[in-house]
Amino acid sequence: MSKKEKNPEKLGVLKFWGWQMRAVSAGSIVVVMGYLSIFCTNTLMMSPALVGTLLMASKIFDGVTDLIAGYVIDKTHTKLGKARPYEFCVIGVWLCTWLLFNCSEEWSMTVKSIWIFVMYTFVNSVFATFLSTNQTAYMVRAFDTQSKIVKVNSYGGIVVTMGCAVVSMSFPALMAKMATSAGGWSELVGIYALPLAVIGMGRFFFVKETVQVEETADKLNLKSMFKVLKTNKYIYVAFAIGALYNLTLGLNAQTYYFTDVVGNIGKLTMIAALSMPMLIVMFIFPIILKKHSIAQLMAFVGVVGIIGGILNFLAGSNMALLMAGGACIAFAGLPIAYLSGLLILDCAAFNEKCGEPRMEGVMSAFHSFASKIGQGVGAAMLGGILSVSGYNGAAAVQSDSALMGIRILYGIIPAVIFLLVVLAARSYKLDKVLKGEIAA
Repeated sequence: MSKKEKNPEKLGVLKFWGWQMRAVSAGSIVVVMGYLSIFCTNTLMMSPALVGTLLMASKIFDGVTDLIAGYVIDKTHTKLGKARPYEFCVIGVWLCTWLLFNCSEEWSMTVKSIWIFVMYTFVNSVFATFLSTNQTAYMVRAFDTQSKIVKVNSYGGIVVTMGCAVVSMSFPALMAKMATSAGGWSELVGIYALPLAVIGMGRFFFVKETVQVEETADKLNLKSMFKVLKTNKYIYVAFAIGALYNLTLGLNAQTYYFTDVVGNIGKLTMIAALSMPMLIVMFIFPIILKKHSIAQLMAFVGVVGIIGGILNFLAGSNMALLMAGGACIAFAGLPIAYLSGLLILDCAAFNEKCGEPRMEGVMSAFHSFASKIGQGVGAAMLGGILSVSGYNGAAAVQSDSALMGIRILYGIIPAVIFLLVVLAARSYKLDKVLKGEIAA
């Protein structure tokens, strides 16, 4: 008997690291895109309300492309696999991200608005959509056991956290030095775009679809899609958790908070560095999930997130409190960011149990849609509250009302969001249904 046969749970070095390379690249895109709003308001001199409206409108358009992407992936059958061919979208998403930050200060407000909307839409509605939608279908065909999937997401989260931490810590430091003009922003984003696009192709080159997934013989069509959405109520809980977490990402008030409340964007590096200690936490998730469900874990960390939001609101410029609050928020986001795919796999398994197609692609598409709507609502809230509170991107010092608006965005609203995450996670019972412990 070979060594591989003796240890069927072994992931394989190239397969493990290849899988994480794209995850690092995708996570880094989220970090970079988090600075888009402040680029628009403070460099392009666009109003916060206009920026929020443009980003929200783009996210609504995402709803169409998410559904199309899910349907396309579920219908895909190539020599390379079902989901693997769409990994080439990594290149497109980084190219368009760089082009997004190439908007000129000298363009008219109309041209700026069109450019931001179109490039942002290409990044999210086209390329990022296919990347997020292919995730579950790819994962279930690359790893043959639930244990491996948990390991690759939990232990892999350590790799992703480290990779994204490098970007999170270096970006604000470089931003303080380079991002003094639109040209500086272009150079800054270009530093990250090229290497991360190359790194992002690692999953395609090192991870093949080797697992045969049996699907029902029923023909996949729009009728079956909507039937599943009508009968599988647990999908909406998974969608809600994803949307709520991404709402906090869409808010992304930390750039404004450290620029205007703390008064030093460079200190944001200290908050980004908190992701490093979180690596230890990632080791315990597989152990926790042996005794508790993913939903129970998300409910617990949601409570920690509530505490983090309150601390951030009360902190002002106190870095000790801000680091404590940042640590709580970072901890609360880990299982949602890295383990939400398990909820989608549960939903796909429930579909199959009910005699319907598994529809991993469609499930991922709707989850992606919900997440992007969350980001869009967050961006709209950011722009709306900044505008109502009197934020002025050209002002050296913001008014008291603008500073309070920023504090609410960075503290109170995330606390409320994590409260809703707790309530949603506590209502998720699908794990017990699949085990036969309770009725559907």
